[in-house]
Amino acid sequence: MKKTFVDVMLELPVDATLRDFLTSHGLPVPDGFAWDDTPETSQSLVEAVKIWPDTDARDRMTANLLASVQLGDAAGKQAMFEAVVADGAALAGLTLCQSDIHRSFWLYVHHPALFDRAYDFSFWENHGPQTQQYDLGLKRQPIMADSALVALRQAISAFYKRELQCGDGSEAHLVERSPGVFLLSVHIKDMAMLRLEFEGSTLKRRVGNPNIHMVLEYAKSTGVVRTLVRGGAKYQQMLVEAFAEHVLGVKANAHRIKSPTLDLSMLRTGFDVPEAFDDGFSMVQLKALTLLSPDSALKIDCTAMQSSQQRSVHELLKEKLPGPLEGQWAVTAAQVNLYYPPEPGRTRPKVVTIEVTSKGRLNLHKFDAKMQAQLEGYLVAVGILQKGQTLSVQEPPPETDVMNSSSVLED
Repeated sequence: MKKTFVDVMLELPVDATLRDFLTSHGLPVPDGFAWDDTPETSQSLVEAVKIWPDTDARDRMTANLLASVQLGDAAGKQAMFEAVVADGAALAGLTLCQSDIHRSFWLYVHHPALFDRAYDFSFWENHGPQTQQYDLGLKRQPIMADSALVALRQAISAFYKRELQCGDGSEAHLVERSPGVFLLSVHIKDMAMLRLEFEGSTLKRRVGNPNIHMVLEYAKSTGVVRTLVRGGAKYQQMLVEAFAEHVLGVKANAHRIKSPTLDLSMLRTGFDVPEAFDDGFSMVQLKALTLLSPDSALKIDCTAMQSSQQRSVHELLKEKLPGPLEGQWAVTAAQVNLYYPPEPGRTRPKVVTIEVTSKGRLNLHKFDAKMQAQLEGYLVAVGILQKGQTLSVQEPPPETDVMNSSSVLED
């Protein structure tokens, strides 16, 4: 459910950051107001906002307040810590915050540039399944100079002017997310639109230009890029080739990488990975299987229910519906749950879930690099992935400057 400014203000601690934020926006409070961190103080501030007669100022404050907590969840937390890892003061500040919403608000107020970087990271991760992947065949250090980004923006703007008669404004940022992995974020000015909006309490028609946001991730060790761009293949290709020419310094033609078909037939007998127990998991469960009949006329989805006491679905199928496992039915999708022991004082274990389909779709992009590498290792161990198909490069890359397009598997 969408949060309101009341929800946010009641959840945030009343500290110096909130006080400075509210007073800088001009929120009127009584003389001698006690800025104590109590529920009563939070409620008093909410009431002060509700009766604030300056509608324009109140709208500006609440708009900023809601924007400030966009990273207030687990995914946002990961993005924020990734964005501030090189800034000791920001890292220390985030660590001292009381919750994910508090962290998001604190970073927005004190380090707006780092907040924007974290937002780009979060945007990228949240839209992972929509990305396209290309093999550039180039393993080069990106040119981080402003002049390279200026040339990139000019090339992208020229493309949008030709295609959509827009793009006369742009911004671009390039950061190194992790060693050898770079994230490019580009914003392009879209066509003008007339919107019917309230300004304060007055309804007006307002001219504005929406933002066209595009993101590209480049891995230097593989020469592979992933893109997230609105539009068809022409737009994807444009971004990749503009990046190659102006940021890598070489004109190149991008080649789309298609996910290879995966053989999931070995899951008929379970998901046996002893390495998982060495990594701290206490149990592995093949939670669900999707099977397709030989004539493709019937598909069945089988899931081990909670009442099964976390038995694997293939064991239940053997007992209750052995035909699909014993016949020529194809395994087209699976879900594997890996359980950590419950934390002290808790009864429920933490669960890590792998989802995979025979068409090569995986959910591993949702995990951090360490966990992603672990899960890839399990998929290699059972024979679903080959070593050359893993997402992360776990072996030194070859000396050649061209990568085989099947060497990276992505969602």
